[in-house]
Amino acid sequence: MNPIATAAVQVLLLFAAATFAFDCIHFTLHQLLRSRHPWLVALGRLHQAHHDFFDTRLRLHEELIGRNLLHHVVPEVLTQLAVTSVAFAVLPPWPVLAAMAVEVAFGVSTLLVRGKDPYHRPVARVPAPRSWVVTPEYHAVHHVHPDTHYGSYTVLFDMLLGTAVGLKGRTVALTGAGGAFGSALKELLEAEGARVVPLKFGTAFDGRGVAESGREVLASADLLVLAHGSRRVRPMEGNCDSFVALIETFKALTAGRQVPPEVWALGSEIEAHPSFGIAELQAYSASKRAFARHARRYAQDREICYRHIVPSAFRSAMGPGLISARMAARAALFLIRRGFRYVPVTYTGVALVNYLKYRFGPRAPAPVL
Repeated sequence: MNPIATAAVQVLLLFAAATFAFDCIHFTLHQLLRSRHPWLVALGRLHQAHHDFFDTRLRLHEELIGRNLLHHVVPEVLTQLAVTSVAFAVLPPWPVLAAMAVEVAFGVSTLLVRGKDPYHRPVARVPAPRSWVVTPEYHAVHHVHPDTHYGSYTVLFDMLLGTAVGLKGRTVALTGAGGAFGSALKELLEAEGARVVPLKFGTAFDGRGVAESGREVLASADLLVLAHGSRRVRPMEGNCDSFVALIETFKALTAGRQVPPEVWALGSEIEAHPSFGIAELQAYSASKRAFARHARRYAQDREICYRHIVPSAFRSAMGPGLISARMAARAALFLIRRGFRYVPVTYTGVALVNYLKYRFGPRAPAPVL
């Protein structure tokens, strides 16, 4: 490799390693706040100065600028420099010095704007994050929900520890809670500390709209999970129309929130594979593919954080499968907690191939309500 290219790669890797080390310390400081030992709590409170400076409502407190710079900005730069300096033992000096220069430049630029960089500016509404790098909206979610989104420059830390989505204390509106996948997911969400409120098809909602009882639940929910469905009876209503009605109602009821709520919807690998001439499967396939076109639109919607779960067949009342519904739910939650927005729960590989269709296929127009 060209020496200049080699040095550039080394600088990039050193910077990534240093920021990841700070992310680890960042996470640790948050955990210290929950310690039973006062001196550990006091250590954790050093970082609390940063969250006091830019609070959970995304407001800046000018009177805390000095504390934020002293307790957060300066330690972050010093941590990065310390980690990077270790590379002097194994690398030529120039890439190491270049990486340290980049870190100092970032730190000085933050000091010059007194901590009020693009990642710490008051906003009325945060667009749903969609990037694998840390954007201002990604970091804003960390300030609103400090138990998630710890990454400073990349989302690698959150992917590894499963801190890209927070569930503890959140209210979840769940459809299909009596089904195999829905009941398994309900149990897992409650184990994470979420409050799960079931929505029943035919009572709280149907393919035509959402009843008042359903609207009350949606209005107070942080997360909407769509796990219901129908293979034999009115599949288009059960697998597409009702999904769209719930999501559109949820969007309307949560439009004023500062941080967009989440929506998880259960798709199927039949979005990609044929129905093999089976009439029942053809109707089911048509309904799932119809909603998938809406899902592509929701994936680009900045008013919600939409996640599309595409499992291989699992054992349920709708048919046989090689895995249990609980295993499918556990795999889905594992990937979601790591930030996946397209969630392939597959043992066949079809869901992986389906991603290309999901990503680049046609989208349904927005419904007229």
